[in-house]
Amino acid sequence: MNNACVADALSQSWSSVQSFTVLDDDFKDGLLFLTLWDAWRKSTSRPKRLHVIGLLPGLPDRVGLQNAVRASLKGFGGEQLLPQLESMLEVWPLNLPGLHRMEFEAGAITLTLGVGPIEVVLNRLRARVDRFVLRHASLLPQARLLATDGAQLCMSDQSAELSAKHAVVCTLVPITRAQPSVVTSDDPWLQSPVAFGAQHALVVGAGFAGMGVAQSLAIRGWRVTVIDANWGQHTSAHQQHAAAALTPMVSKDDNIRARLSRAGSLRAQSRWGALPESVLLRCGAIQLQRGQGRIVDLRSVLDALQFPSQWAQFVSAEQASELAGMSLGRGGIYFPTAARVHPQGLLNALSTTPGIDMLHGQADRLANTSGVWQVLDASGKVVASAPHVVLAGGVHTQTVLKQSGLLKERARLASMHALGGEVSFIPAADLAGGPRCIVAGDGYVLPQQEGHCVIGSTYAHAAQEVLVTQEGLVANLKRASGLLNIPELSGRVNVDALGGWAGWRAVLPGRLPAIGPVLHAPGVWVACGFASRGLTWATLAGDLIAGALNGEPLVVENDIIEAISDN
Repeated sequence: MNNACVADALSQSWSSVQSFTVLDDDFKDGLLFLTLWDAWRKSTSRPKRLHVIGLLPGLPDRVGLQNAVRASLKGFGGEQLLPQLESMLEVWPLNLPGLHRMEFEAGAITLTLGVGPIEVVLNRLRARVDRFVLRHASLLPQARLLATDGAQLCMSDQSAELSAKHAVVCTLVPITRAQPSVVTSDDPWLQSPVAFGAQHALVVGAGFAGMGVAQSLAIRGWRVTVIDANWGQHTSAHQQHAAAALTPMVSKDDNIRARLSRAGSLRAQSRWGALPESVLLRCGAIQLQRGQGRIVDLRSVLDALQFPSQWAQFVSAEQASELAGMSLGRGGIYFPTAARVHPQGLLNALSTTPGIDMLHGQADRLANTSGVWQVLDASGKVVASAPHVVLAGGVHTQTVLKQSGLLKERARLASMHALGGEVSFIPAADLAGGPRCIVAGDGYVLPQQEGHCVIGSTYAHAAQEVLVTQEGLVANLKRASGLLNIPELSGRVNVDALGGWAGWRAVLPGRLPAIGPVLHAPGVWVACGFASRGLTWATLAGDLIAGALNGEPLVVENDIIEAISDN
């Protein structure tokens, strides 16, 4: 198809709508997307948000893509698309399977790339599509399942009457939904976008989950009120939490938890990439091969996955030692993009996002009045109200739902429980300066920050409170000793002089979070149960919820969404 012709046909059908979604089943080098972007810029009746979904079996590398597109643009005089090309190349993702989201024009344009076998990716999409550009006729039955009411298919033919060179003519024809949709119109994930005047949400909880959701909503133009009982107090949950790790995980069968971890890491790195190194340091991480217990051959895991080395690579003990800057006894998987994060610094940075208001208050329960949700404190006083509310306060989310009469007995959230844990702070000098990258396995050691390394972490089942204890310090020193190949570390340091931080983890069976709508309470959403993956899943949770409320194609696949939904 002629890209300019297709873009022209599509742009004539998007007049003054709030959101418009196009699916291209053969993204190739992205020329249609770039042409559509250019048409959007020039249109006086363009949609507020333009979403393009592109399907392709694998992603070309950035340099190869740049060369191919530049050559094509010169071939038909499309130099006006070069600025858009450079913007796309700046955020071009690694060749990893799954969905990749890129944002342009301050979020007004999004590009979602589905990487993998086309039929598989198409079946996993959670989106409502207004216009289709299909080169593969066999995909039409699947496309019908994603079609909005009034969706159309872009067709092309060649007419000898128009020119001797057989000009391409593009027309839009209705794409009738010949069979019931798997994704029905009452799907709470796929509703019409919330009108701009009603874009106000309450977020209960100012931890990683809450602030991740708040930022995702705010950057889409929403007014967000974050309610937290400890915000701004010295008792804030992460006030003394010196450092934490943002790392992916892998599994040999690339299961849902591994795919969710990968998607979350990619979203977090994309959203937080401009933060200073004092808040987010891209130091990399090594997951060491186990030396005992249930040993998994990590080299064979990566051989099966065939991931690009920029994402994950197997390293020998010698290579691991060079990366860490200290002698390690084992090799393992190196994740170059992993990062050390200063938790309170991150939360403070997210709280300054324009559109976010922080409110000190205690959420006890919810009440609905004429379609507006109220957050009430224990005395019944209204703390704040809005049409939409996101409960993101860890285990407290379970309590709020129960107090509100909204917790179903068999919901996943009914099984959520709190798990205590502590990390320890040790002078870097006692660890030969500490590692240059994160070293993980049975526990973890983070690169030093302000002269100390964070080591961890313990797991306290059935704990009544979380405290820094000598037993926890000794256990963490034992973990660090094994990871860094430093014998009897606990006997070399003054345990009484060490500090630490203790906190709660909200855990659900299967260690998957609960993210999504509360079906029997329209307007209420949850984002909790993140266990030890709060940093990994915070932005992803935000983009899922904010994307659903804005009528966007969702950023993870259907099977993952079903696995993390609460109902």
